[in-house]
Amino acid sequence: MKNSVSNKLLSLCALSFFVLTSVANAGIISITLGNGASGLVDGDMPTACDLVCAGGISYGQVPPFDAVRGHEIISDPKNVNWSFNYGPITDTILSATFSFGIWDHDSSASGSQLDSFALDGMNLTTELDALFESAGGSLDRQFKIYTMNLSTSLFASLADGLFSANLDIGGTGLLTNGLTQVVSESRYNAFLLVHSTLNITTQDVVDPEPPTDVPEPSTLLLFAVALLSFKRYSRR
Repeated sequence: MKNSVSNKLLSLCALSFFVLTSVANAGIISITLGNGASGLVDGDMPTACDLVCAGGISYGQVPPFDAVRGHEIISDPKNVNWSFNYGPITDTILSATFSFGIWDHDSSASGSQLDSFALDGMNLTTELDALFESAGGSLDRQFKIYTMNLSTSLFASLADGLFSANLDIGGTGLLTNGLTQVVSESRYNAFLLVHSTLNITTQDVVDPEPPTDVPEPSTLLLFAVALLSFKRYSRR
């Protein structure tokens, strides 16, 4: 009888262990470049000095998040590049998003304000241009945030631990007259990148931050069931 009870108890414990270890953990790798703590939200209207004067939002940041690129009277900006370096991923990538906050790209001006855009060598100019034209800055000197869900075709590029972005802004811009505040189109464009974020969700992630385990109450519940079952068989 005791052997039978012991066997049943061992079976219950084994079942508990199986349930505990069969739950896949999920983790998020999140990297932000530039000033992710700027406090700016989509649609804000900061001034150039708010962004670049000493102590401003972009003051002390690293390129290309440190200064206004180009000039709306003199010349278009050169293309800018930035990279996320987070180490190789060996776990299954479930999803990923890429976003950036940009000031004064004037996408409501006539024509396209995007010359080219690529993520890790994949040309996504058409996709970003559609975002610019449908939800872009409708005012001069407006701050906007754009987010893209990355397709599975980019997951292999994400897994190597180094992911790059290339942005080339051009076209006509918007220029506000300092005296009359009248807004007109300018020959060139200018912009400032404030921040950019890459989020990667993985399964069974190996990450500096510990993954989310099965909540403790579930563990206690399983052992409680095992103990109650032991008492029940003991009485029999």
